[in-house]
Amino acid sequence: MAIRHLSYRLDEEPITGAVRLVPVPARPRPGLCSEPDAEFAGGAESGAGSGGSAGSGAEPEPASGSAPGSGPDPGLDLNPDPSHAAEVAEWVELVVGAGSGPGGGLGREARFSYSRLPDGASLLCCTADAGRGVLAIHLTGPDTAQFAKEWPVNLLADGADGADGADGADRDTGDPDGELPGSGGHFGRDELAAFARAHERRVAPFLADVRRLFDDPAGRQLVVAEESPDTVARWVALACASLPPAYVPELTFTTRAADPGRAPQHIVGIGPDAAFDRFDSTALEHLYRVHDGLDGPGSPPRTDDTWATWTARLWIAGVPLPPTPAGDGGAEAEAEGGVEDGAEDDPFSLGRLVPTLVRAGLLSGAEVAALPDDRAREVVDALVAMVWTVASVPAGDGDPLRGLTALCRDIGAHTQATAAPLAVALARHRLGAADPQELVGELAAVCAELPLGENAARALRAEYGGDVDEELRRALREPMEAWVEPLRLVVAVGADDGRGLDTATNRLSRALRDLDDTTRARAARVLDAVGDASLTRRVLALLGGESGLGRLNLLRELAASAQGDWLRRHLDENSPLPLRLAEATARWSGPGNGLRGVALFDKLTEVLRGRRVTDATTLAQMWRLVWRGGAPEPAELPWVARVCTVRLLIEAGLGRHMRALVTAPDRVDRETVTFARDMLHDRLNRQERATAQLLVLAQDLADHRLSVRQEMSKLQALMVDAAPLGHTVRHGVGALVARALVHAEADQLARQPVFGHLIHAGPELLVPYRQLMLDEAKQDQLARELPVRPHEVGAYYFLWRPLSRSGVSHDWRRVSEELLREILGPVVAGLDERQLSDVANAILDVQGEQRLREWNAWRDSLRAG
Repeated sequence: MAIRHLSYRLDEEPITGAVRLVPVPARPRPGLCSEPDAEFAGGAESGAGSGGSAGSGAEPEPASGSAPGSGPDPGLDLNPDPSHAAEVAEWVELVVGAGSGPGGGLGREARFSYSRLPDGASLLCCTADAGRGVLAIHLTGPDTAQFAKEWPVNLLADGADGADGADGADRDTGDPDGELPGSGGHFGRDELAAFARAHERRVAPFLADVRRLFDDPAGRQLVVAEESPDTVARWVALACASLPPAYVPELTFTTRAADPGRAPQHIVGIGPDAAFDRFDSTALEHLYRVHDGLDGPGSPPRTDDTWATWTARLWIAGVPLPPTPAGDGGAEAEAEGGVEDGAEDDPFSLGRLVPTLVRAGLLSGAEVAALPDDRAREVVDALVAMVWTVASVPAGDGDPLRGLTALCRDIGAHTQATAAPLAVALARHRLGAADPQELVGELAAVCAELPLGENAARALRAEYGGDVDEELRRALREPMEAWVEPLRLVVAVGADDGRGLDTATNRLSRALRDLDDTTRARAARVLDAVGDASLTRRVLALLGGESGLGRLNLLRELAASAQGDWLRRHLDENSPLPLRLAEATARWSGPGNGLRGVALFDKLTEVLRGRRVTDATTLAQMWRLVWRGGAPEPAELPWVARVCTVRLLIEAGLGRHMRALVTAPDRVDRETVTFARDMLHDRLNRQERATAQLLVLAQDLADHRLSVRQEMSKLQALMVDAAPLGHTVRHGVGALVARALVHAEADQLARQPVFGHLIHAGPELLVPYRQLMLDEAKQDQLARELPVRPHEVGAYYFLWRPLSRSGVSHDWRRVSEELLREILGPVVAGLDERQLSDVANAILDVQGEQRLREWNAWRDSLRAG
């Protein structure tokens, strides 16, 4: 290279007395530093970037001749032009000035740096002479491109002898096996892999930030905080080894800076004593990307860079990175308009990493499926290219496509659309290599093993499989045993959308429902011979799905036949419910169990989710299986109504079987009334509807939701419409109405139509009425309340006084006399003269003088008695 070696020392100028870098006359030297044990000799870094200005940190425009490998013939200029040397000296001072410690001195911490200058040239600097001297190598713009092969950090670590004179022609710039550039120096692949493993969690975030330098020219500088500058150098070397070669000459760095704010390089190494607050939130969030290897958090996480993540994975696993073709656009292409992700000339293309990752077993289908669509397509395209590349290589100890096939299935398990192109490529390779006589079987295996998708599978069947559906249609004209092989082929190649398979499954389903046991057995043998679970499930779905109520008996017969065991072997929780219910019915009602009626119905609920009947269709099917065309015994009806609800029974069209719950119940209670209320939603005849309404009305009267006097006429009309009432209903209604009468006010009972209903009532009403009125609690209540209610006393007297007119029932005469004597008599005997006078006035006002005379006569009889 045409380079200039320059030396400086920190000293006072003889004229001004200022402390600054003073040029030292250049002399030939075998290496970059005079001391063979210089501290920086063990660590180095390299990189590629857009270049940093020595004075201001601005990014310079790259020189037009800086493409990799375009350097001129090497030569050493030891006598530079004085004016140019002064300019370089100024650049050196600006570049190295950031390494000055307190008091302006260059501490021993300042090791070496690589910077880009405004004119496209480069400047390598290192400290020597106990930190007071600076050695510099100045390269013009075209010479800098040589660093695509010779990393600056390796050149500095190895010394400049390889760039001097004739020795440069013999210098090893890389091993013949594709090792890293300069691998003969201090930064071979094994050393960097060990370094990556030691800093595993920080590698991917660091590489992501290095790449970001080229995605965004105004991106933030990287500050790498480490105890030793050698460690910083290794970070830079790792970046150089990961970046495409064309980017390496653009990446600038310094291994130690005392004042990072003045450093113009991309990567700035600092130590614990640098003038930099590593915990300042503003600096961390807005100014720098800080990778803290001291007592800080490490490297800031960045999970959006798949290239960095995968490259770090290869380093940590010790797998060599794939070489980047020399034709990559590199930094120059990006400077001219940018390199789009996924383009063929993208130096950061994921596709270049994919083959290496796959061969090392470091790529998962879930990871590929989780990529953004454009990145996923890029990766899958690379995998597709691998199919034909790997297929052209002898298999050796194993199938080279096995890993790709497993990865394809893994991708397809997460998203079939992403895996489809790879699946098609693998399928075409396998089918193209298959023998003609094995083609159909191989096609079946391909369709079963690979996530092709419906459209791709159909296209492959049409291309390689022939018309297996047509073959099946021809076989269906033969006896059922001849269907086996065509069915096996159709199912194997996935040709499940043809008319032949539809016809075959329908015929097999009908054969299994046949009453002839021989026909059923033949169908079962065909399905077993084909041996495909999906075909059997399809037939069972037709068998159970098409069966209406009329066919449930046929399913029950199948389950109870010799093929019952075959059916049970192929049923699972996903099988049609009618089929599972039919099988359970045959099993539990057969010999050994013998369940019938509600016992069998209850057992069948175990087949249902939650052991509850929740829909009308299932209820109708269970009813049909248990009771065929009949109904439960009358004593079983309440249990059925409780388990299934009357509303659901009506919805299932079974309400007619439940009407006895209302017209002939075992007893009348709230549950019976609830049944009656629900039965009103069904279609009932006049008598049945009147009976249900009568029960509901009587309960509402007993619960005081309705007025006895206002509803008595309706009650009497319903009793007429519901006649003849059963014994249980008649007495149940009477008991409910009696409860309503006992709690009604006496003046309401003494008026029509309630009074007329009472005096003509029979024992079904009067017996419970008498019992409730003579209840001790009721008598105590009346004894407290009646003395202060004269009108109530008069009303009870009118209600219970003896009547002998026509139509009054004998039961009423007996009950009223008893109530008058047992309840009202003791109350009246305890009244004083004022209270008796109030009662007499009330009777006179409401009932007249005749009733008053009767009242007085009755009072006299009480005193005489």
